[in-house]
Amino acid sequence: MQNGGARMSCMYSCFGPDLYINQVLRSFLLAFTLFLYSHYSIAGSFLDDVDVYEENGIYHISVTSDIAAGADYIRHVLTDYIHIYRLSDSIVASKILPPTADNKAQVETTVLCCTTLFCREVTRVEEVSILASGNINTRIIPEKSDFRSGEALWEITPTGQTARLSYRATLEPDFFIPPLLGTHIVIKNLREQFSTTFERIQHIARINERREWNDDYKFTKNQRCEDGTACSNTTNASLP
Repeated sequence: MQNGGARMSCMYSCFGPDLYINQVLRSFLLAFTLFLYSHYSIAGSFLDDVDVYEENGIYHISVTSDIAAGADYIRHVLTDYIHIYRLSDSIVASKILPPTADNKAQVETTVLCCTTLFCREVTRVEEVSILASGNINTRIIPEKSDFRSGEALWEITPTGQTARLSYRATLEPDFFIPPLLGTHIVIKNLREQFSTTFERIQHIARINERREWNDDYKFTKNQRCEDGTACSNTTNASLP
C-alpha cells in the first residue's frame, strides 16, 4: 500500500494534477469516439443512404433504400396501423383514433425511448394523409403527444417490380434528453431502428406479395376421415 501510495503521489507531484486529469479526459474522449464510430459504421448496413442529426433540439432524419417488393405492397405495410408495431421493437403499442374533421386517419403509438441514462415510454399521435401521388405524409399532433412538433414523408417510387423507399422527417421531443452523450445515443438508436424498420417493411411486403393474403381466410382441422377413423392433424384454408 505504501508503494502504491508513493506511486500515486509521484503521479500528482511529477506530472501535476491538471496534466493527469487532462490525460484521463483525453483517454475517455478517444475511447468514446472509437465506440461511436464502431457503432455508427455498422448501423444502417441495409440502407443505401441514411443521415440522422440533431440541431437546436430537432432531429432530422433522411433514409433511402431499394425494397424488393411492389409499391402497393409497401404502401399497405406502412398503412397497416394496427400492426405498425411490427416495424420497430421500440413501438410498444399502437391504435387507431377517430379520424379528424377532414377525415384524415389518426394513429397513436407508444414508443420506448432509451439511452444509457434513462428509459421512458412516450406517446406520439400522428395525422396521416395519403397523397395523390400515393406517398404518405404524417404530422405529429403536439397537444396529444410527447413531442413539440414532427412531420414525415414516406416516398414510394416504383422501379418495375420493386420500389425505391425514402423517408424524410423532423422530430422535436418535448421531454428531456441529456445533451452530448444522450443525443449521440438517440441518433445511434434511430439509425439502427430505421435499418431494422426498412428490412421488416421489405420482409412483410414480400410475404404479402407472394401469398396475396385475404383476411377472410379461416383455418379448420380435419377431425375424421371418411371411414370414421381419426385423421392426421392437417388444416384446410377456406373462405366462408
